[in-house]
Amino acid sequence: MTNELIPDDDLLLRISDAFDRDLPPVPGRLSSVASEAFQWRRADVALAELLFDSAQEDLVGIRGTSTERRSFRYAAGDAVVRVHLTAATMIVMVEPPLSVTCRVESGAGDGSTKEHRTDELGELAVDAPAFPLRVEFDLPGGTYTTPWITG
Repeated sequence: MTNELIPDDDLLLRISDAFDRDLPPVPGRLSSVASEAFQWRRADVALAELLFDSAQEDLVGIRGTSTERRSFRYAAGDAVVRVHLTAATMIVMVEPPLSVTCRVESGAGDGSTKEHRTDELGELAVDAPAFPLRVEFDLPGGTYTTPWITG
């Protein structure tokens, strides 16, 4: 084992391979330690707390549609950030409404990052980036990022 850092692309491939296998659930303590370790990787960016993931919850009152949608809600300091993904579109909403800079990093292929700005209502709609992806926000209380969204 070496002390060299693993490039992000290699790390994402290793993580993706791990998800292809049936593994036992991650213990809560291990998840907590991993989150704390992430804070040290980029000390200037805080990890947003996942509050809701539509893949983990039964959506009551939602009719099936031909378009599959995935929704997330994150706590980021004093703000709540919602991310809605379809095959064609990504919608971001910041509450309370704030015009903030956000960067969408796509881990696919070249690992591109695109910078956007929410409107005065805290909303942004862009073409859906390729998976895996994460969204980083410059909020008044600091910079936050979502965990990697893999699909």
